[in-house]
Amino acid sequence: MGKNNKLSVRNFILVGGLPTYLLLAYPIIIALISRQRDFSEVISIDTSASIQIVISLLAFLVSINEYRVNKTLRVLITKTPLIWFFYYILFGFISGFWSIDFNLTLYRAFENLSFLLLICASLSIVYNKYKSPEVMVYWALYYAVLLIITGTLKRSLLWGFPLFSIDTLLLEQMNSSPFFFLALLLPVGWLIRFIVLPISIFSLSNTAYIGMLVGSLAIRGGKRSVNIILTLMVCSLSFIILYFGLESFLQNTVFYGKSGVGMEFTSGRGAIFELAINEGLKSPLVGNGFVAGDTYVINKNFEGAIGAHNGFLSAFLGTGIVGLIIFTCFFINSFKIARSKFLPLKYKVAFSSSLLFVSIYTFGNPGLGTRVYGSWISATLIMVLISLIYLHFKHIEKK
Repeated sequence: MGKNNKLSVRNFILVGGLPTYLLLAYPIIIALISRQRDFSEVISIDTSASIQIVISLLAFLVSINEYRVNKTLRVLITKTPLIWFFYYILFGFISGFWSIDFNLTLYRAFENLSFLLLICASLSIVYNKYKSPEVMVYWALYYAVLLIITGTLKRSLLWGFPLFSIDTLLLEQMNSSPFFFLALLLPVGWLIRFIVLPISIFSLSNTAYIGMLVGSLAIRGGKRSVNIILTLMVCSLSFIILYFGLESFLQNTVFYGKSGVGMEFTSGRGAIFELAINEGLKSPLVGNGFVAGDTYVINKNFEGAIGAHNGFLSAFLGTGIVGLIIFTCFFINSFKIARSKFLPLKYKVAFSSSLLFVSIYTFGNPGLGTRVYGSWISATLIMVLISLIYLHFKHIEKK
């Protein structure tokens, strides 16, 4: 570990522990084996899927072994809002009994469980070694950079784009944007900010921009320099809108690449959301099976779509009102600890902003609530990080 609670790249990689090494290897493996798949392949098992099943099994085994010997991990799972995420996954398993595809539901629930355990185990290992919230933040953001790098590799291999081109980097918003406020508001290195912030800002993702706007509402009483930067950004944005006109501004941002400005020129999420609600109301109490209900119902009406692109609607379609309530409790309780009296102000601000962003992102992109895909790893890493740092300061205050 370097000075001032910083973490070197070398120590990020060599922190130790089988769960940590597997978590580090996972995005690299996925980048090398991923390929474009249609709906029929999503629900079938090929070589690529078989490798992912093996990884999920390994993740479960090494994490359970770590659970036996790691008290921090046991407390992290049972004494923080993460327990609600485990309850949600457990109900996902149970929904297999009435799922429209038992095998798919069972596997995706196991995959969720395995990777949640793996992330919890990995971060608890890092914490046990350094006992430092600052190092925890560094480790999480280094992992974000790893996700971005491997993500560009995957897209380059899939589509033939030059590695680290604008085309590949700007498509990495699901791996960068959820970490936007951690990189902006907490004291991290310039390299992390240089990678995470520009990709997030220039992603041309409407969901990310709304998340940044809503997340910025939590920035009160933070660092004066950050408040000044945000004020300048708002003033600059206002000037640009006034100078170019609202329609021209929207055409070149929110509706960039579209043939006009208006709801009829959006990506079609509105129609998918409406369908998800209507179909979910046909089996409102317990849904149609975790992931399977979401996948089959949406694809039946939107060819090529494999989900609702909304974690809360995915939870409703798959596990009904019961699952949705459990899933929502996970978010509510996470917000409670993010504003806990035990946390220093800088963490309260950064964590609250990050959770607001993740919530908005979950409403508009694939991630939490369904299979391990899209922003799932990034969002889960942030939620686990918040819970672990909360435990750190709670323990100090109660000594």
